[in-house]
Amino acid sequence: MSTRLALALLLSAAAAAAAAVPAYTVTVLPDAMTPAGINNAGQIVGTRNDHAYLWSSAGGVDLGTLGGASSTGMALNRFGEVTGGSLTASGEEHAFIYSRGVMTDLGTIGGGDFTRGTAINDLGQIAGDFRAPASGWGAFVRLDGQLRDIGHLGGSSIWASGINNAGRVVGSSLGAQEFHPPRTAFIYENGVMTALNYSPSGSSTANAVNQAGQLTGTDWHGPESAYLYTDGMTQVLGSMYGLAAWGTALNNRGEVVGNLGGALQVPFFGFIYANGAMSDLNTLIDPALGWTVTSAAGINDSGQIAAYGCHDSGGCGGLLLQLAPVPEPGAWAMLLAGLALLGWRRRARAQGGA
Repeated sequence: MSTRLALALLLSAAAAAAAAVPAYTVTVLPDAMTPAGINNAGQIVGTRNDHAYLWSSAGGVDLGTLGGASSTGMALNRFGEVTGGSLTASGEEHAFIYSRGVMTDLGTIGGGDFTRGTAINDLGQIAGDFRAPASGWGAFVRLDGQLRDIGHLGGSSIWASGINNAGRVVGSSLGAQEFHPPRTAFIYENGVMTALNYSPSGSSTANAVNQAGQLTGTDWHGPESAYLYTDGMTQVLGSMYGLAAWGTALNNRGEVVGNLGGALQVPFFGFIYANGAMSDLNTLIDPALGWTVTSAAGINDSGQIAAYGCHDSGGCGGLLLQLAPVPEPGAWAMLLAGLALLGWRRRARAQGGA
């Protein structure tokens, strides 16, 4: 074997070894936590032991309830303010905001008995869902301390899923059939609700919006497919393994995470869409850890992912996936490559002087 060929093989082996290293490390969150979102500080909101819960690397905080037995953490902003829903002492579910250690009841709309915050921006504005006798299921935005019904698109019900710092609310409106297409994604901005008639299939949902106004959600384009909407243009991200795909969250770089699954939107695997490709998150973690990532709930601008998974031992819970540092080539590979390069140079000099 020539020295040059040996060098090429060594360098190729080193590159292959580096490429085989999993892209994400896995941190197991406190037992039984189900994540719902993550902010740029790496804080994760979710639900643990039937209470809204806020986790960070410094520890976790049980947010309590509004007097009832349970609460659910749905979203957080860059300051760690949380929104969600909590049972009250009377058994109703009310939206809340948790800020500076205090959970505040946001009340209801139109004499109803249900509200739940589903998204919060850095200004403390909240989008969410409600139920009222006159209007049925609706969506609200909280501005200046008041919950405002944002209206309907004419379907049977509507829900809000995201809000950015510009106050743009996104969500989905159902048609006459409560849990089946057609569905219409919408943007609510400056008091006006606009149906997004960009779907190749005519039926879509909007599940999240970033600060640039990009959306992700689901499009019924053949099988259910995740999409990325940017400046009036929709890119269908497709799916994997012949499963349905739902975009659940995106960061300000336009990277999308979501779920791959089957009928009735039951998640089987979590995915990430980045650099023009969709990847099963399970191919990007060390299989020796024993975890299967079944869903992905959020991604921040550093690429940290709030996910949920199950272990080979049978337990399931929340996970923080963090990009692993790019490994340096092994010392042995560097040494051998260096020796091979030195030998090749000496040989080249000898041949040149002949």
